[in-house]
Amino acid sequence: MPGNGESRIGFRVEIVVEPDDNGFHAYCPALKGLHTFGDTEEEALSNASDAAEAYLRSLIKHGDPIPVGMLTLKPARRVASLQHRRGPEARHHTKDLVVDAV
Repeated sequence: MPGNGESRIGFRVEIVVEPDDNGFHAYCPALKGLHTFGDTEEEALSNASDAAEAYLRSLIKHGDPIPVGMLTLKPARRVASLQHRRGPEARHHTKDLVVDAV
């Protein structure tokens, strides 16, 4: 919880979800190395969202640069929406995240 001068930062993250052999693979192109899995598309999206939030929290904590274009100026809502499709199977989602700035 933010308090004592802490603030929150909103980010907009693109997450791609694709069918995999036994479920769904999800990744975030802007966050190098962020790949996850889920039994359903919704689970893969949720797992990727959680991983993206942890990734961004770690970047902030360690003073590492935030990838360009991810910072939003107003508080973000925690919603996912279908943005567009790339090919017949991959689905692109836009996920708004709010991360505590430490």
